[in-house]
Amino acid sequence: EIVLLLLTIVLALYFWITKNFGYFKANGLPEAPGTFPFGSEHMWDLMLRKSSFLSQFDDLVKKFPDEKCFGIYNFRQRDIVVKDLELAKKILIKDADHFIDLPGFNLDGSKIEGDRIFNYFLTQLKGEQWKKVRSLVSPVFTSGKLKMMVPHIQKCAENLDEVFAAAAASGDILEAKDVFGKYSLDAIATSGFGIESNSFKDPNSVFRQTALRMVGAEGYGSTLDVVKFFVLFVCPKLSQFLGLSIMPSGTVEFFAKIIRQTVEQRRETGKRRNDIIDLLLDEIKKIEDEEDKTETGVRKEDIDMELALISNALVFFFAGFDTSSLTLAIVIFSFMDKPDIQERARQEIEEVIGDSDTITADHLRDLKYLENVINEALRFYGLANNTMRVCTKDYTIPDTEFTVTKGMLVNVLSDCFANECFFNPDELDPDNFDSKNNPNKFGFSGFGQGPRNCIGMRYAYIALKLALVRTLTKFRVVKCEQTVDKLQFDLSKNYFKGGVLFRVEQLDRED
Repeated sequence: EIVLLLLTIVLALYFWITKNFGYFKANGLPEAPGTFPFGSEHMWDLMLRKSSFLSQFDDLVKKFPDEKCFGIYNFRQRDIVVKDLELAKKILIKDADHFIDLPGFNLDGSKIEGDRIFNYFLTQLKGEQWKKVRSLVSPVFTSGKLKMMVPHIQKCAENLDEVFAAAAASGDILEAKDVFGKYSLDAIATSGFGIESNSFKDPNSVFRQTALRMVGAEGYGSTLDVVKFFVLFVCPKLSQFLGLSIMPSGTVEFFAKIIRQTVEQRRETGKRRNDIIDLLLDEIKKIEDEEDKTETGVRKEDIDMELALISNALVFFFAGFDTSSLTLAIVIFSFMDKPDIQERARQEIEEVIGDSDTITADHLRDLKYLENVINEALRFYGLANNTMRVCTKDYTIPDTEFTVTKGMLVNVLSDCFANECFFNPDELDPDNFDSKNNPNKFGFSGFGQGPRNCIGMRYAYIALKLALVRTLTKFRVVKCEQTVDKLQFDLSKNYFKGGVLFRVEQLDRED
């Protein structure tokens, strides 16, 4: 009887997964055929760890050299891959109203506080609710508002001096994500939560340990996390029945408590730091003070204000912490791999900032080459070459009879049309982003494209540039005997195999 039951379950699963196979071919779109249980070829490679999340489509797209787009199967899910520049522009910009949502988890109805908060993240919100909350948050991330946070972040960047000076003197090997992860955490803590911390001196603080648990950093996650996320994504009702939460227990609640306490203290004392919490409170007050609605069209009854405040202070942390340290790690690797890039970036810093003790927002804005280095590292190493959108209303692909139906996921692969966007796409070359070489912005998706691009992009450039300025002003980063020859991404670690290991050398004044 047990064997019969298992056989019945396997057969039911087989028919459930394979039911959609052949859909694209039957409807006139080329497809990568699906086979039980994983789906198309890229999913087999991914599940069997023959490829990484970043490289999963590399071999597959070569089989469709002349196609603008084609269909794929992720288990039973029907997705589209877009590899044509003009079609990408239509989906992400011109016809973006058909693709307004991001893929996410369905946590509606969950009674777990962490899930309710996560479900109000900008990255999770859908349609009109996303538009309303985005209009609340957008004014916080203008250049004028972010300028006020530069002094807070600069204090965190100054901590790097002591770390690098000690390592230069001792010859110790440093790991890039570890070093810049501590910096990124401190920067977000001060600009987002109003907390001044030094993770270099207190790496075991409750704040940092909880943060590492929340983002599933190596050594802090569970081998069952992949299974949990699969159940949450595919069977949200079952996950609620089982009591599964999207985030590790107690982590979101920990930060939510800090935010609530900070908000209460600010309201009672009137004290300001001009950080994310202050600026969000300003925008909420504008809405609450209007009897009807603000100039953005948002009324106070449209949004759960407390939830919006907590969620978007937290998403600022969640989206910025790991991505910032990862980006800085690949920039450091780029500096070691191409020392001439490092020297040119250092020269620009000297020309723009010189001996100034205070780094201003204007200084950072004028570091154009350094920004090009950041963008090129993200582009070349493929950390963000796939822009994903969910179809929100049926869309017929131009010049075809195929209709992308509501709910389908579309993957826009910017590296497929890099040759049309950059003059030297096959090399790590920051001049790919030099305006003199007429780069096309659609060849770069490091911060997304269209109306759902990354709202924290300006903050990211500030934090990234400040860290790199402190690194390059007094030190040179060099390879060590443990530096890997090539970066290979490991999804299980959300990082590169072997890490990014390096040494620093103190610069002579004559340098």
